Amino acid sequence: MTELDARSELLRASTLLDLGRAAEARSRLSTLLAAEPGNAFALRLLARCHHAAGDMDLAIDTAKAAVAADPASEHGHRILANAFNSLGNRWAATNSAREALRLAPDEWRCHWLLAECLRHSDPHAALPAAHRARELAPNEADVHVLYGVVVKQLGRTEEARAAYLHALSINPNLATAHNNIAVLDRASGRWSRALAGFRTSLRHNPQQKLARENLANTIVLLLRRLCAIAYACVLVVVFAAGVASPLVLRGLGITLTAGLCAGLVWILATARRSVGAFATMILRSDRRALTALIVFAVALAIVVVGAIVQLVPLRDVRAALGGFGHEGHLLPFIGVGLLIAARGARNAKK
Repeated sequence: MTELDARSELLRASTLLDLGRAAEARSRLSTLLAAEPGNAFALRLLARCHHAAGDMDLAIDTAKAAVAADPASEHGHRILANAFNSLGNRWAATNSAREALRLAPDEWRCHWLLAECLRHSDPHAALPAAHRARELAPNEADVHVLYGVVVKQLGRTEEARAAYLHALSINPNLATAHNNIAVLDRASGRWSRALAGFRTSLRHNPQQKLARENLANTIVLLLRRLCAIAYACVLVVVFAAGVASPLVLRGLGITLTAGLCAGLVWILATARRSVGAFATMILRSDRRALTALIVFAVALAIVVVGAIVQLVPLRDVRAALGGFGHEGHLLPFIGVGLLIAARGARNAKK
């Protein structure tokens, strides 16, 4: 294969990779490497193809071969660091990223990559690298997104939001920035804006798994919080059954039922308005959402039957169970409610 042919094949493979056709690119590169096994450029490109295809072991092995073929190239070390980082080997990824930065201290991608590798384990150490990447490449949207991620981990949420918005001013279609802003909105209780933000992120990148998961998690979180409230309403009704008259108990039951139904309607309307048919799909297919709806329905039924219809005298049930102060008969029920609330709170942090 002539040098011109090799360059032509590399250009075609690079174009195919950029188009998301990693398998075709790998095929061309394999043919080229059969003739030139030490071609560092081809090895680096093949490692990226393996990475894009999800074959991380092959990506690491090929990246190591590329580094061995051209140890002075920072690009090979960056590709190796990316592969290690995607595999979750932060230590190896950080070492490779540091070596790339040593070889090319003024390359913004090296600073960006080092910050990306460090942000999981040591955001304080990642901050200078993220800041330097912004200085070297102020017109690259990705460096502002990563800076926002790092400062968010340090608790500087408003600075993170400003960084994400700056990234969007450079690239309004950047899905990761829309997703990260939506995460901030969710954390501050702006549910409608958060759902709409995740939906916008998914619209800009339909293959993005993170935004899809965040959409589902947010709807499930809202349903679980509603379950916790419904559970609390059941406790209120059971307590009231021992001290209130049937008329007062019925009025309390009507009030609580109306409030719970209004909460469910608000969640369904907000989800539908913000994300459209995707909300319906989650409610029908996500087991967590279905479980939350079943728990809510059971709690609502207890309130209706025990407090409004009063087919089951809750006062007698309370006495039969020994009340809340004797022998802990209701501790399992209390534990279930606390578990629902705790799982909802844990999801809110993701």
